[in-house]
Amino acid sequence: MKKIAFYAPVKPPDHPIPSGDREISRLLIKALQFAGHDVTVASKYINYQKRPGTELFETRASGARVEANRLIAHYQAMAFTERPDIWFTYHTYCKAPDILGQLVSDALNIPYVTAEACRTRQNTDADWKAGRDIVQSGIHRAAINFCLKPSDMDYLKTVLPDMKSVLELPPFVDEEIILGNSKQAEAMSFDNDFPTIITVGMMRPGKKRICYDYLAKALAHLKNEKWNLVVVGDGPERENIEAMFSEHSKERFQWAGLVSPEKVHELMESSDIFAWPGYQEPIGMVYLEAQALGLPVAAMHSLGVPTVVLDGKTGLLSKEGDEIAYADNLQKLLTDPQLRERLGAQGARHIHASHGIEAAAKLISAALEQL
Repeated sequence: MKKIAFYAPVKPPDHPIPSGDREISRLLIKALQFAGHDVTVASKYINYQKRPGTELFETRASGARVEANRLIAHYQAMAFTERPDIWFTYHTYCKAPDILGQLVSDALNIPYVTAEACRTRQNTDADWKAGRDIVQSGIHRAAINFCLKPSDMDYLKTVLPDMKSVLELPPFVDEEIILGNSKQAEAMSFDNDFPTIITVGMMRPGKKRICYDYLAKALAHLKNEKWNLVVVGDGPERENIEAMFSEHSKERFQWAGLVSPEKVHELMESSDIFAWPGYQEPIGMVYLEAQALGLPVAAMHSLGVPTVVLDGKTGLLSKEGDEIAYADNLQKLLTDPQLRERLGAQGARHIHASHGIEAAAKLISAALEQL
């Protein structure tokens, strides 16, 4: 058993705004605990900036150093046997470099571990150089760099040519919780027996809005098909996103808004197809949740999506940006119940075999025990 100090510079695991970052943080903590380790969230300090800027970077960095000094004093006042054995940082990247974790692990002389260390492709290399230098320093000093997706693996190869500290960790979910939530599911209140599509995504500018736009355009090609749509999510773009679907009858839609993870799983259980284009999606944890519940997936072959959705086996993937091909795949799923059943069943088996929390816990723990 190891005592692990856990830190997520983008947002802490108990942050009120749901996101993939928050979900993966929680899952990593749970996997570590599942393996018998003692995990504490070392700090809730957020070292994230959305856009490049020297002044904000220095402000954030200064705050990180202050927090690091506080933690170092706190830990050094403890008995040696009560101090952390390992520092574990999730998602250090150019916009959220882990300064304090490196300082604390050096001061305590304990192993430093990362998961999903990566880089942003936004703006220019020069814009994020200061943050990237800190991230790369952490990658070099890390005893283990857990890698969750292929794009990060490609990046790590440019930083660590020998890749000795890199260990692949497939994204994972807690099936027990997902399936437990789904048992509470209630039937959808549509006045028809058409197949129900569910989509889940925050309604904000950028990639999320683009995904909704692709889905709306695909459904515009399927006006004459039988379908209902449940939309889970909210945000500043909600009015614009609702307008994207305004050409269809309102009776086809349920706008669920922002709901709890438990409610998301209930709504999925009552649906027939999970549709989220996944444009430039790094991982897409929601795909794992949908497959765990036996839903066939309609998505695009973009970034990390093929890592979690197997084309032709657990879902149908179309070329990124091809709304016609995406509409064709949705039509196949809407009109072929046997295809939906086959892909859904294979998806549930795939998650259990390759993306469950027990498998992740064993992999992580076996690596940490060597430190």
